[in-house]
Amino acid sequence: MTDPEFAAWKERAIVGYAADKVRAGNDVEDGAVERSRKEFESFMPEGQETKGHYFFSVVDDMTKESVGMVWYADAPGRLTDMLWIYDIEIDARWRGKGYGTAVMRMVEEKARELGKKRVGLHVFAHNEGARELYERLGYEATNISMTKNV
Repeated sequence: MTDPEFAAWKERAIVGYAADKVRAGNDVEDGAVERSRKEFESFMPEGQETKGHYFFSVVDDMTKESVGMVWYADAPGRLTDMLWIYDIEIDARWRGKGYGTAVMRMVEEKARELGKKRVGLHVFAHNEGARELYERLGYEATNISMTKNV
């Protein structure tokens, strides 16, 4: 991922993550982007140079056009046997064409190369397309948070 691609993705991801947290009921709108920015900075204090973090553009082999990106890293904390996907983004016009599946399989292969036994990720419940992809690829829920408006 080039520096300009990284900068554009990072800003887009911070704003999108804040919006997803608000939509999921995990945050309030006022100040959400600032909190999201702080969270991102805590995960990758040195940007693309943060040790154990990997950022890649997803490029179509035929057209050489960028169709998305992926960010994965060694899992946080004591989970040394896991590679963690922090973000995977396939541009809307390219979804449904197999890029998401290909990226997930590439991350799984990278995990094996790094000696990892598992790949983990978080997905917001409202992201049905992503959930369907992950379930189809064999990912299983390990935690489920639920709320009810009263």
